Amino acid sequence: MKKLLFLIAFVIPVTLTGQNPWDALRYSQINYQGTARSLALGNAVTALGGDFGSITLNPAASAVYPYSEISITPSLVTAFSEVDYFSQRTNDRNTRPGLSSLGYTGSWNTSNGSGLVSLSFALGYNKVQDFTTRTSVRRNNSESSWLTPVATMTNGIFSADLEHGDNYNPYYDSGASWRSVLAWNAYLLDTLPGTQDQYIAAPENLYGEEIVVGGPLDQRFTRESIGSMGEYTLNMGANINNRIFFGYSLNFRSVYYKTYEKFIETAQDPEAFQTWYSGFSHTYDQTTTGIGFNMNLGIIAIPVNLPGFNWRLGASIATPAWTSLTDEWQEHMTAEFLDLKKNASSPVGSYSYNVRTPWRFSAGTAFIIGKVGLISFDYEGADYRTMKMSEKYDKWAFEQDNEAIRYGSDTFGFKYAHNFRAGAEIRVSRLAIRGGYSFYGAPERSYQPAHIVSGGLGLRGDQFFTDLGVSYRLKEGESFSLYDTGSPSIPGYNSLSQFRILFTLGFRF
Repeated sequence: MKKLLFLIAFVIPVTLTGQNPWDALRYSQINYQGTARSLALGNAVTALGGDFGSITLNPAASAVYPYSEISITPSLVTAFSEVDYFSQRTNDRNTRPGLSSLGYTGSWNTSNGSGLVSLSFALGYNKVQDFTTRTSVRRNNSESSWLTPVATMTNGIFSADLEHGDNYNPYYDSGASWRSVLAWNAYLLDTLPGTQDQYIAAPENLYGEEIVVGGPLDQRFTRESIGSMGEYTLNMGANINNRIFFGYSLNFRSVYYKTYEKFIETAQDPEAFQTWYSGFSHTYDQTTTGIGFNMNLGIIAIPVNLPGFNWRLGASIATPAWTSLTDEWQEHMTAEFLDLKKNASSPVGSYSYNVRTPWRFSAGTAFIIGKVGLISFDYEGADYRTMKMSEKYDKWAFEQDNEAIRYGSDTFGFKYAHNFRAGAEIRVSRLAIRGGYSFYGAPERSYQPAHIVSGGLGLRGDQFFTDLGVSYRLKEGESFSLYDTGSPSIPGYNSLSQFRILFTLGFRF
């Protein structure tokens, strides 16, 4: 997980074009979910097939079907957060239902004894990323204010330029951050005596040439994100001699990401402040929507097929997803003084841009031991240095960002990520017991690898089947600061984890 997440997230976008490589990474990372069976197996299903969740990783999975099938997989996800900020602890969680998978697979038998044995086609939806999070932070008796760095970054901009005028909008025309304009219009900033472009924040007292925060402050911060990224798949497959299976998928990607942030600062004793400052709140809303497409090619082969033993090999390649995105955001501030209350709202900002995600390569092997069970292993690679951002009407808009993605910079260090997955299944009559593990390599130098353990049960009837799958993403830590506190070290640490439940119902015919 990335360090300094909140410091970065909390200050962008403050101008019209706040998009950067972190946005490209958000929509490039994949967290496969699929069906309850594929989740329980750790999504180590590249060489298995015969399950709709497998089609996302290897489109040849549909060609393994000897029958037709329809399935649906609702989900329930809970994201956990444990924060230590200046030695003050806060726990939070966010639970949301959703749809992980919905699909139909049809198989047509050619009646040939050899050669082309059957053709298959599939269509449906698989979720490939979930953005559910919630984090709360508290700090009592703070000797620093969120507004101090706002005042600092406003220095050099004439106060008259922060005011609305005829045919003049300071949010777009001043060159100042939206946060600066908001704070000025909410009376949370003032110019220093004798200046027109040097600022002092409302919680700060002025003693000669010394500026200090007037008294202790209580601070609260909440950030909640919801949304997901999913693929609508059109798939075709071919079965050759019941030994080699080919597949092709055309995927249409949908993106919905919504985040909400609120920071509240309260003075313990307003009379200790020269401005009679009581406190303020700041909210930030962002919604991102997008559509895109990519293609997958895959193959599954059975080099050894003996009575009671089946060895399979699988491989697939996924093209980049060419995704068109639109961000919309708005900010609000409310200021309170002993003798005054003031509100200010920004306009709704909107910006459209494109993200090209990395190529992805997968290879897997599986050993099926008759009706006893199976064991499966996967490898997947993705080079996040090949991400690219663009803007429709300005091909140079993201030139520096793309250089930083490709070659690295002081801020960014994207890498080639190596992902490993393993799964096993034991069958007892019609009951299947499953377990899995996934390791996702760090896509950027400040991230930690992700570890996911999973398990589940399956029950098979003649035409009906049902599966239960659960997964737990182990804790990942990130250091952060809500703003520049002046501390020589990073004052906060957030441990994030996630628990997921999938339940699949299906019919075969």
